[in-house]
This record gives sequence, structure tokens and C-alpha cells, in this order.
Amino acid sequence: MIKPARNGGCESLCWLATAFLFLGAFFSSAEADEPGQTYPYRASAYVGVFIPQVESWSGSGAISGLPFTATGKLSSNTGWAIGGLLGYSFEDVPDWRWLNIDLTAGYVSSSFDHFAGTLTLPGLGSVPGPIPLSGDFHTYAGFVNFLATPFGNRALLGNKVTPFIGIGPGVASTTANLQSFRLGGVALPVNNSSNETDFAFDVTFGADYALTPQWDLGIAYQYTWIDTKHLGGGAGISANSGSSTGHSIGLVLEYRFGQAH
Repeated sequence: MIKPARNGGCESLCWLATAFLFLGAFFSSAEADEPGQTYPYRASAYVGVFIPQVESWSGSGAISGLPFTATGKLSSNTGWAIGGLLGYSFEDVPDWRWLNIDLTAGYVSSSFDHFAGTLTLPGLGSVPGPIPLSGDFHTYAGFVNFLATPFGNRALLGNKVTPFIGIGPGVASTTANLQSFRLGGVALPVNNSSNETDFAFDVTFGADYALTPQWDLGIAYQYTWIDTKHLGGGAGISANSGSSTGHSIGLVLEYRFGQAH
């Protein structure tokens, strides 16, 4: 289940939509590509919102000297995503015109919201959630994406629009910082940090709109899956976490270059 975005997420999406319309209007006088002209290389920058999914988590250890056990799910708030890529298009190769290969790198960050499950502490017994959390996590990731443009490059709506879809393997390094949780209005400090590097993959789709012969503005969606196992563990805490997944939606500004034909 996707965790619903809070007001901050709605405001971020509105800001991205406004930026898309502004840039589109700014470049609206762009001329179409010259017939037969191609630029095989691409460099892109991406900015958007990141919507993490609920993640399973269980752990045991000591908090402020008190032994505990916990089993449930972690929910996080809507955050930000940024990234960039270098890509190559095979549009000059007759049988491979639809294929692009991209090297992508990105960063996402979010803050913890609450733990939903059961927490057991001595003297209190089992405490049901939700339990408010204070902390954050951030991830650096890189992917090799195989991107398809099934309708061709700039082949729709007057040679302006390029839909795309892609998938690829990668690697991700995630750091989680858990500062405290609250029970009955009392904050219990945890001050724990963990980091791990794991296999990942992503799925992406979207569309680019030609602003000039070499500049595109697009909108893209990306789903990421990271094989995390022990996030939230550390000194005095043993943790088992489920895989980390999330959704990014944002704007892509792309520059095409290389030998034109």
C-alpha cells in the first residue's frame, strides 16, 4: 500500500506542475528538428517528490537501558528526489531505433512518521501502535537502465513528444537515523544509525516534450526496489527490515548532443 502524501507532498506536486508549465511556455517558440537530424547522446537532470511505501520491521535490544521487542511496519513522510543521467540512443541503427541505454544516479530522502505494530517494554507490557517516530533516512542509488521508445524519438504530436519506458538493475546505499519514539507524550531517545549497501532495481516511464532541437522537458515516474535487510539496527539493537520500495514523480530537463546526422 502506498502511504498517502501529506499536505507537503501535494504542495510539491503543485510546484512541479507550475515549473513544467513555465518552462514549456518559455521555450514555446522552439523550432522542430530538421528532417533526419539526430543527437545520439543525452544528459538529463531530474527533480521530484519521493513517496516511500510502508516497510516491515522487527527488532529487539535495549532503549535507554530497557529491553524491548517490536514487530510491525514503518511509515515515512513524502520526501524529495533528485538525480541525473547520461544516455545513448540507437536511433541511427535500423533494427534498434527504439533502444536507449542510460547510466543514472539519484538521491532520495524522507523522514520517519510512525511505527504501526506492537512494542513490548518491561513494566508496560505490549504497547500497540501507532507510535510516533523521529528520524530520517536517505539513499544514494545508481542504475543501468534499458529504455525503450516504442513510438520512436519525437514521433508524436508534430514530432515533439517521446514516450518511454524502462527497467534496470542497480545498487543502493541507504542510511537510517532513528532519534526517538514517543509513548504517552514522552520521548524515549534511541539515537541509532545504520547503513547498508544492497542490490536494487527500478522501473520508469514517462514522456519528453521537445523544446528546441537539443532540449527536452519531460515528466517521469520511477519505482525503486532495494533489498534492505537490517536497516534500523546498530549499537544495542538487532533489526530485520523488509525490502525498501518507493515512488518518485518529477520533472526531467534533457540536453541532446553528439554528432548530428
